[in-house]
Amino acid sequence: MPELGLSLEELAGQPLELFARERAKLLLTVALEEEVTAALKRRPYERSQGKVLGYRNGHRDRQISCGAGDIAIPVPRVSDTEETFRSQLLEAWQRRSKLLEETIPLLYVEGLSTRDFKRVLKPLWGKSGLSCSSVSRANKALKEAFDNWRRRDLSLEDIIYLFLDGIYLGVRGNSRNKEAVLVAHGVTREGKRVVLHLSLGGRESTESWKGVLNDLMERGLRRSQLFVTDGNQGLLKAIKDVWPEVARQRCIVHRIRNVLARVPKKKQEEVRKAVHRIFYAAYLDDARDEARQFLSRYSREFPTACETLARHLEECLTFYRFPERHWKYIRTSNVIERSFKEVKRRTRVVGRFPTETSALVMVFSILNEERLKWQKVGMRAEDIAWIEEASRALEQEPIRLEFLEEALVA
Repeated sequence: MPELGLSLEELAGQPLELFARERAKLLLTVALEEEVTAALKRRPYERSQGKVLGYRNGHRDRQISCGAGDIAIPVPRVSDTEETFRSQLLEAWQRRSKLLEETIPLLYVEGLSTRDFKRVLKPLWGKSGLSCSSVSRANKALKEAFDNWRRRDLSLEDIIYLFLDGIYLGVRGNSRNKEAVLVAHGVTREGKRVVLHLSLGGRESTESWKGVLNDLMERGLRRSQLFVTDGNQGLLKAIKDVWPEVARQRCIVHRIRNVLARVPKKKQEEVRKAVHRIFYAAYLDDARDEARQFLSRYSREFPTACETLARHLEECLTFYRFPERHWKYIRTSNVIERSFKEVKRRTRVVGRFPTETSALVMVFSILNEERLKWQKVGMRAEDIAWIEEASRALEQEPIRLEFLEEALVA
């Protein structure tokens, strides 16, 4: 059998796309070898029983596309068969790209036990499948590689912007409750986006999020210059307890959504435009003026909406202190939110996961695939200096909006 790719030790600390390509190569290589074994009715170096049906004749590399880029697969050559041997697996791979998008994540889920693996693979390459031993080998490597990624050293990751968010999934087959999968990803000094952490967190409690932050620190992650989060109280308290000096930016999309939820439908478009004038103003002073006007205009008609907008509004405007060319990246958690939508879409076919590990491995595989679509953030030397200065300034003198006190009291 040909070399399956890099070892787990070699994969340690490598980029996620390399991890994904190597694991895809492992699965496909094992699958192709098992397909040939089934066709020849014998394993490599075994003698045939009775009439010779053909023989293995080395391998040829073939480029195959997958979510993490192209991979070179050693495709077995088969000679002297009664009929020309054609791989059903490779034909299915070429023919059913959309089906593969839905099926491959299931390999991560069902592949953690061999019981239903053939059922999952059946629509992929018909009647041929993998032996239990091959399934166990491939998925043991997948699980070990994922665990290795989750424990990798982060001391070389120079994170400027750190994003924290969670998604709720049906994690355990014996429970009806959904649980939070907690995700941390960041933007490095070079502008690259990196997924840093993935774990189960119950109901996004303070202790769960403290566990995430402590894990990041224990693996060597240095403090970032800005946290980007939603308004989850457990997360915000955890940040204040563990990294109180780091500036915080609350996602404006969540804030706009919460404000509009407290406004009658017929007035939502008007209010939405007024809120947008705050968060998309040209300067911080303009945003302050727009916020003051909003509260003055709507305080009597929509007091609850005004209170929702005013509460911790300063932390929704933190992005104005950072380089303008980064505003579209840091004023929302849109990137991870879009990825979560893809996770939800692809996990509908699963329903409930059989185990915690199966859920995490599948979410990891989808986030890794989605991350390849994330836009790189441009980072110039002057941007880095600006960011560091803004972080220091916010630590000493946070943004103050004095007129908010009156709105909250009202």
